[in-house]
Amino acid sequence: MAIALLCTLWSGDAGVRQWKRRGAWQGGHFPREDVVVGYHRAVLLAKYTWQPLENSEPRKDGIKGTYRVDVDIPADDWINITKFYDVLIFNTGHWWGSYKFPKETPLVFYRGGKLIEPPLSIFDGLKVALKSMGSYIKREVPSKTLKLWRTQSPRHFDGGDWNHNGSCVSNRLLQQNELDSWFVPRFGGVNKDARLVNSLLQEALVETDIQLLNLTYMSEFRADAHPAVWLEKKDEVVVWRQDCMHWCLPGVWVDILAARILHYFKQGKG
Repeated sequence: MAIALLCTLWSGDAGVRQWKRRGAWQGGHFPREDVVVGYHRAVLLAKYTWQPLENSEPRKDGIKGTYRVDVDIPADDWINITKFYDVLIFNTGHWWGSYKFPKETPLVFYRGGKLIEPPLSIFDGLKVALKSMGSYIKREVPSKTLKLWRTQSPRHFDGGDWNHNGSCVSNRLLQQNELDSWFVPRFGGVNKDARLVNSLLQEALVETDIQLLNLTYMSEFRADAHPAVWLEKKDEVVVWRQDCMHWCLPGVWVDILAARILHYFKQGKG
């Protein structure tokens, strides 16, 4: 969404110049309206660090090392920007899965500097991290700042996941009766994770002033809107497989975001 928003604003302001707040991956200053947009990439939101094995001898369980996740410490990428922006949009979820952190390099969770016992599964760790990050945002971000949490963007892999011959060669919207087999967790589809993560997110945000920006359901219909085989370089699909998660165009998602932001400031809350 951040890239889509930057692209949309870029097309409307010829005087735009690249500008990045420290810690941002991408950003821009749009002088016509004096707007600054920055993208701070912190895939787990919480701080995580690689911990190699203490000795080089291979372990019998196949573990090569672990990623330490401090569930109560925000990642350095965004910890110092909470009072800079008038609007903050948070998002996490795609990286909370075994395809990003397989059993050979698992996530291990810490709180208050101590290992959490008994060890948490990935989704249980996500629950704790979401709760901690929500509390941190409520405590550290000014009340006048508009705080949004974007729900998961669904992946439209059919016939297998991204690394198991999944594809999304589609030029049509999905129908209502097709969504259940793709996304309802009890059917075990390859796209069920987005709804699971969103249910945890809704629970974690109950006692905060963070507004939910629910983009998941409308996006589930848009199996036609991914780059998929329409990539720029020859044979790119063969090398990188199909992209069935990202989106070709900004579309209605940016329109909804812009409407939420404008409504907030027109009410004089910001």
